[in-house]
Amino acid sequence: MPGPQAFTSSTRPACVVQDYYDPNDKFQGDYSVFKTLSDAQKVDIIAREAEEYGIEKPRGYNVSFHYNPHVEYHHFGSSHPMKPWRLTLTKQLVIAYGLEYAMDLYEPRPASKDELAIFHDREYLSFLEAITPQNMKHHDEGMKAYGFGGESNDCPVFEGLWNYVSLYSGASMHAAQNLLNNQSDIAINWSGGLHHAKKKEASGFCYINDIVLAIQHLLTQHQRVLYIDIDVHHGDGVEQAFESSDRVFTLSYHKHGFDRHYGYQFFPGTGDIHEMGPTDPTNPGKGHALNIPIDDGIDDDQYKWLFKTITDAVVEKYRPTAIVLQSGADSLGGDRLGRFNLNIKAHGFCVETVKNYGRPMLLIGGGGYTPRNVARTWCHETAVCVGASLHNDLPTHIPYIQAFQGEENGGGILYPELHNRSRHDNLNTAKALQTLVQRAMENLRYLEGAPSVVVNTQGISMEQLMRIREEIDREIEEERQDKMHASVEKMRRSKERNTGGRGERGLK
Repeated sequence: MPGPQAFTSSTRPACVVQDYYDPNDKFQGDYSVFKTLSDAQKVDIIAREAEEYGIEKPRGYNVSFHYNPHVEYHHFGSSHPMKPWRLTLTKQLVIAYGLEYAMDLYEPRPASKDELAIFHDREYLSFLEAITPQNMKHHDEGMKAYGFGGESNDCPVFEGLWNYVSLYSGASMHAAQNLLNNQSDIAINWSGGLHHAKKKEASGFCYINDIVLAIQHLLTQHQRVLYIDIDVHHGDGVEQAFESSDRVFTLSYHKHGFDRHYGYQFFPGTGDIHEMGPTDPTNPGKGHALNIPIDDGIDDDQYKWLFKTITDAVVEKYRPTAIVLQSGADSLGGDRLGRFNLNIKAHGFCVETVKNYGRPMLLIGGGGYTPRNVARTWCHETAVCVGASLHNDLPTHIPYIQAFQGEENGGGILYPELHNRSRHDNLNTAKALQTLVQRAMENLRYLEGAPSVVVNTQGISMEQLMRIREEIDREIEEERQDKMHASVEKMRRSKERNTGGRGERGLK
């Protein structure tokens, strides 16, 4: 990750700089002054910021930050709610507060096509690799089959698409590798968390499912991985990918049901409380998904109680050896697409709760469509990971500080009240949430306990293992279909033999 020198611009005469900067005083200027300083002066200002507020590497554990700045340079389109610019703002806040001094910083390489093929279909990957705005055919049925086009056009084709998906996926896989190598206890990739992507289909702004790839990487050494999703949308792609496995438990907190604003089901329409994975009792994945559907307007205290009560119970029952937390920021109040009333510290409470379980943790981004508040939240949650407290007044040397200034943008502070301007009616009663927790605990009873499995030590690649699993799943499905057809045929023959019997009614 680039340091403060990434913000350099053309320099002004030294005599002018000296009018504004004294290395013995706290920096009082804004970014227009900051950018005129030398690289050494900039580093000194941020180092003193970190020292003054006690930001240093935590004792007893290690945090790593995985980020390739080239991911910022992509654009979904001016009218599209997904703005990679939120990553730029996050990085700038993290650096301005001096949090870089508390972490190991990595600039991971893009993932290769072979690495993405551990989960994704190779023909789909070839399509992503080749498609451009210039060669795309808007009415091509093949595009629609891969999740492109249609009325909503959630997943547009834009310049550099392949580079974009390779960058955020590579960062998640690199972060997972740090956990496996015991170089990190907490590994962060805010550019990842695209949880809707399927094996061969783009969905919900997501093209490659970096979460699935990272979890598969963790499974090479970890027996049980718990996936937690606090995005406002259901983590359907991850749940679907591991639906036949007892080595991954998926826990998703999200809005579910009718969207009163637009008059249709809230995307993606899945994730009700009764959805617990496969219904086949012989499938090892049965009972290894827990979905917590939440109505509009949930507030801080309700969400914190709900999250801790249920997540504590899952961790105690499943006993994961590693945890992946998708910290989608569209569950914040005031989000462009979200429907909750959460403030930044309530959202960060979830990160702190998971951190306190003491398992290796991969922390990744996700949704979030009000960029300034996404950046505030992920900066705060980075601080939570390293055990730092951040002052509320934003450092004046932040580039684009105007994005955070003014009443409509949060008044230049880190922790504004996010729902003052657009608060959603809270439709979550205490009784309804109590009932939701009760049903969640009942669902957990179906979980027989933490599975004990043998970790792959035979040198079989994850791609081969996934193919084997698919073949077994296909054989099971064919066997089920054969049994169903045999049962229907047996019933038909029985009825034929019993023609005219007591159970038959004449047809007129």
